[in-house]
Amino acid sequence: MTDISRRTATAFLALGPALALAACTQERTAAERTGAHQTLGTTTAWSTTKARPAALLSTAEFGPTGRHWPSRTPRPTDRFTMVLEVDASWTAIAAAITRAVDEQPNGRVAILVRPGTLPGYGAGSTARAVLKGVGAAGRKYRILVAPRDGAGTVQHSASLRLELVSGVSFMGFWPYPYSVVMSAVTDVAWGWSKVQALNITGNSATPVDDVELVECVTPEAQLKDSDTWAFRTVDRSISNVSMIGCYVSPSYKQAGSSAHCDTLQLSGNSANTGLVIRDSVIFASTNAAFIPSGAATGVIFDHSLVVGGDRMLERYPLPSGANAFTSGFPQAVNGSGSVDQLSGADSVFIGGVSGTWLDVKDCTVSGTRAPTVTTGGFTSDPALSGIDDQWLESMAPMPSDDRLRAAWSV
Repeated sequence: MTDISRRTATAFLALGPALALAACTQERTAAERTGAHQTLGTTTAWSTTKARPAALLSTAEFGPTGRHWPSRTPRPTDRFTMVLEVDASWTAIAAAITRAVDEQPNGRVAILVRPGTLPGYGAGSTARAVLKGVGAAGRKYRILVAPRDGAGTVQHSASLRLELVSGVSFMGFWPYPYSVVMSAVTDVAWGWSKVQALNITGNSATPVDDVELVECVTPEAQLKDSDTWAFRTVDRSISNVSMIGCYVSPSYKQAGSSAHCDTLQLSGNSANTGLVIRDSVIFASTNAAFIPSGAATGVIFDHSLVVGGDRMLERYPLPSGANAFTSGFPQAVNGSGSVDQLSGADSVFIGGVSGTWLDVKDCTVSGTRAPTVTTGGFTSDPALSGIDDQWLESMAPMPSDDRLRAAWSV
């Protein structure tokens, strides 16, 4: 067996400052069966060879900072029991995941994808999945799948859908300007990712459960008659989704359109339970920043910023041809009619907030009339109605590509 090359190790360090590989005992013929190059037999820790720019997002109060990482997922600084290097091919990635499940049920595994272009077949709820039926739930460690040369170094030719994938964390893929949809996934993370939209659908063979969206970023406002992100139940439930350090920009509908555009919408008649929005920022679309479905319960805003009213215009002015808020400025949270579905802790809401909230602690609203709360209460700060882009930049800096690369390289 040959040791890991300095080029490969240093490139993988774009996801962390050091990588150590533990010795393994697999036969070379096993690697040949998957078409993957396997790195084995070294315990050397590698360090970066050049200084990186300062992570300008690292001190942000809300949104991506580079400090969030999915649970039960090895960091690049951890020791791995198996590292597989594969071409930019979903077939090769699927084979490597299957091999990791078979040969390392309890091991720390990294699958590194060489530079190239990954195809997609669309992000519709019934689009052909690029990965289907791979992985295994209940692993001690999720399998890490990441670009070998760092975040954003693998290209995408179209939007993509994952279905029936379990026990895997995909970190550092940038499909933007394309989108990602996940159906019937369990114990899966998608993170350090720039996307046009990120949707979850409960419409396949099994319910969706235990999904982490970690520092997923939709940075630009869009002129379109649909929601920016959506988590939709159809025939199956969605439970235990976490948005951690995410940044989601608005969708502005066209003038004359009767569409209802929200930035994050929950919909469907099946249960949608346990959504946690943590350390994230959401900018309101034409109608609202967030709206729950009638079947949603256990929604928690935990240390997050929701910008509605007219304040999102400080960063995202209306594009030409957009509806000029003919129904009024958008709400931060449109929970009209909801009772005890929503809770909040240490969060800020600019713009209207409606509904009867279940439990609220250390949350501030810009309106003078705070929403009804079963336990706890909101604090009102009307000065928030006048915040400007400088305030937004200090709390949730604009996640430019340079800033993201810096934050996602440490």
